[in-house]
Order: sequence, then C-alpha cells, then structure tokens
Amino acid sequence: MISLDRLLALLFTANVATFGSGLATVPLLERTLVQDTDSLTLDQFLFAFTVGRVTPGPANLWVAGLGYMLYGLTGGLLSAAVVMLPGYAIVPLSAGYRRLEHLSGVRGFSRGLTAAVVGVMLATAAGIGRTTLTSVHAVLVCALTLTLLHRLRWNPLLAVVTGAAVAAALNALSG
Repeated sequence: MISLDRLLALLFTANVATFGSGLATVPLLERTLVQDTDSLTLDQFLFAFTVGRVTPGPANLWVAGLGYMLYGLTGGLLSAAVVMLPGYAIVPLSAGYRRLEHLSGVRGFSRGLTAAVVGVMLATAAGIGRTTLTSVHAVLVCALTLTLLHRLRWNPLLAVVTGAAVAAALNALSG
C-alpha cells in the first residue's frame, strides 16, 4: 500500500510532468497504484477515473477519487489540492513560455513531449484492454461505447451510462 505522502508526491509529479492533462496521468498512476504497489485493483482505479471524468470540473481532478479510496476524506482533499497547485503556478510560467515558444528547440520539445504522452496513453489503454476485455460482452460494450462517442458524438456521460446499462442487460440475459 502506498503511503499518503508518497501518493501526494506521485500525484504532484505526474500532474507536473504531463502539464496537468488528466488523461495523460492515467498511465503513470495506473502503473504505480495498480501494478507496482497493489494499492488499488484495476476495477477501483477505473471506477475512480470514470466517475471523475463524467463529473464536471477540471480534467485532472479525478485523482481526488483515488485519494479518497485510499485515505478517506483527508486523502481526497489533499489529492485535489496537490493537483490544483501547479495550475496556479502556470500563470507566471506561461509568460516565460510565450517568450521562448518561437524557438525551434522549444517547439520540438513540446511536440515530442506530446507524442510521447500519446504513446504512453495508448500503451496503457492496450494493457487495460488486455486485462478487462476478456469476454464477448465486454468487447461489445467497448465497441458500442466507442461508436456512441466517436461516430454518433454522444455526450460521454450518456455513452458510459448506456454502455453500463447494456452490460448489465447482457449479464442478466446470460446469467
């Protein structure tokens, strides 16, 4: 089990390293909290992520659910504070970036960082998929949800609820 201070350091570091992108923190946090420390199961991790993503608010605030699952209200509040803190520091830092963004090295670094984060996210999605898409029902629900989101452009909350309802119905029919 990860200690509270190590969890907060992990959240802060992941948040800063990914420039506050809620999605980009997923692979970093999943690896540490699920695979390396067994602090959470994959289902718990994905539950916190899903609930946080369909809840209005900042993209990276979903990690408050992780803190809450591990350390209750104190963990949730401290986790939220840790991921919000860099957002306040970015205001003065963005002025410095604007002065340097025209440099080809800075642009190249920024593009490379973005591409690397997408690669890490895809690798994590593939790993989670191998673990969770183990039945025909799971694959059908995943395909349905992707279709609702990307082809039909449904609201993510509605797509997730619909996918969960279809999964429940399929499980009830088969069991």
